Amino acid sequence: MRNRRGGRVGLTLLYIVLGAIVGGMVGRFLQTWWPPLGRDWVMLGSTQAPWSLNLGVFGVTVGGWLKLNLGGMVGMVVGLVAARRHG
Repeated sequence: MRNRRGGRVGLTLLYIVLGAIVGGMVGRFLQTWWPPLGRDWVMLGSTQAPWSLNLGVFGVTVGGWLKLNLGGMVGMVVGLVAARRHG
């Protein structure tokens, strides 16, 4: 899938998500040396009570959360820059 500028939206999103995951892991690892790097700056969602629908025969439970630390945010920016250079 390409956007108007000819770039690949899916590839860009993949780079951003991978950057967030790797950056978040690096941030958690390095927080012993610099605590703000591993602190959760953005928290969305809930792990306590997901949304559920029980129809007796069929049930669906949906829940999710997003926790971004400074390392994950830096990783997202690096992923965006890498995607622009690649595509």
